[in-house]
Amino acid sequence: MKRSIILISIIIASVLPVLAQNMKVISFKLLENDLTANRYGTSKTDQNGETAALIKIVTPEKGFTFDGGSLGVVATEDHTGEIWLYVPRRAQKLIIQHQDYGVLRDYFYPIPIEGGRTYEMLIDIGTGRYATILSGLAQADVYVDGELCGQSPVKKYLSYGRHTIRATKDRYEGEATTTITTNEDQDIRIIRVDMQDMSHLYGNVTVKTENNADIYYNGKLVGTGEWQTQLREGNYTVETRKADSDPSMTSFSVVAQRQNDVKATAPTPHTGWLSIYTRPRNVKATYNGSHLFNLTEVQTMPVGTYQMEFTRKGYVTQNHEYTVRRNETNSDTITLQRVTYVKPVAFYFGGAFTARTLSGITGILGAVFYRHDLQASYTFGLTESDIIYWEGNMNTATKYKMQTIGIKYGYQIPLMRQLAITPQIGYNYNFLSANAAQTGNTTYGDNASSSALALGVKLVVVPMQHLYFFAAPEYAFTLSKDNLFTTIADNTNVTSDGFAVHVGLLANF
Repeated sequence: MKRSIILISIIIASVLPVLAQNMKVISFKLLENDLTANRYGTSKTDQNGETAALIKIVTPEKGFTFDGGSLGVVATEDHTGEIWLYVPRRAQKLIIQHQDYGVLRDYFYPIPIEGGRTYEMLIDIGTGRYATILSGLAQADVYVDGELCGQSPVKKYLSYGRHTIRATKDRYEGEATTTITTNEDQDIRIIRVDMQDMSHLYGNVTVKTENNADIYYNGKLVGTGEWQTQLREGNYTVETRKADSDPSMTSFSVVAQRQNDVKATAPTPHTGWLSIYTRPRNVKATYNGSHLFNLTEVQTMPVGTYQMEFTRKGYVTQNHEYTVRRNETNSDTITLQRVTYVKPVAFYFGGAFTARTLSGITGILGAVFYRHDLQASYTFGLTESDIIYWEGNMNTATKYKMQTIGIKYGYQIPLMRQLAITPQIGYNYNFLSANAAQTGNTTYGDNASSSALALGVKLVVVPMQHLYFFAAPEYAFTLSKDNLFTTIADNTNVTSDGFAVHVGLLANF
């Protein structure tokens, strides 16, 4: 074992100086049209506040360190296939170091370094050569030994040996082989890949998946729910992804010059459990609109938020929101309240027929606040009084209708779910409207008035929510009346006291 370790150490020690000796810069140039060094977000300033220059270093390896001498280095960033080295304006030289490939000392820039400009440097580590790969079609995908390297033209460091290079775009393909040797004179080799139309080897492909999942091909998002494309005959694999789900892979074969329909397996949703107990038990539950939910057992549900509705005839409907999390159980107990037909708090209005000596139609407006019932009403007179003849003249006949403004207070007492009784006390203000009994006769006594204390009870029957049938008998006791009202009452059937019944409908909210 010790001999093997010693032998490996000797080999490494002998190889590293060779690698270090072969590392060199084979190209350094100004990128005239590259504004990266002077663009917001990618520009940097040196210690003097001036915009630094940017050197994009192309190299097949990472792990390099750089020393700018007395002027120093502003910053170093690793990017795909490149190292971005920011140096001050007027920088002159660079020391390049790598733990495996040694040190390249005192590399002097061949052109002046200007602030805010972008440059390109190619470092050859001594294990191969750079190649610029060109294809018959611009922006074709370039594969080197099966690895996607970018879109043409591609600058790639190729190690010594044989390489297979493919270029594809749409239905055009090309392939070339090349061998990189140490005997080549040029540091950068040009490799051209001719491309041909291979349409006869392609088939139309439509990939569909459920749940509007995203479809990925070669690691790239190509569609959501559906992907239509053309692929060369052969075997392929797509991946479906969706939030809160495990991705699924689907393999399929493509037959040339045919329509190939593929049903990709949808991602497997992450799930949790939802357990809901209700009082009473026989409740209908739906979620997200119209989906029925089984309340008899714990339900497995995909991760997400659900809007649930619980309904039962004769009970107040309830709505709740539940969030199901992965591998967690969300439990809840729902207690439905019976529908309160006779409401302890409500606003109501409606109308009634008022049966009394001079009957009428009554409009009602009121409110109940914790059983306290306050009501206002106005009665329009319908029936007319007996005719009264004024001053003993048969040509001065007059009839009267009685209007009433009423205010009542009561306390609501529920008897059953749909029946209540409200004892009431109120004040009535009555006034008369005179109508001539014969053409040309007088309307003497118009607006004669009286007041009365009303005692009664309101019986309410509720066949359905928001609708009351009611009957309210009352007895009025006269409090006051003016002289005209007294005279009219003494000579006709007009009266401010006595028995009356209101029967009608009320809408409540």
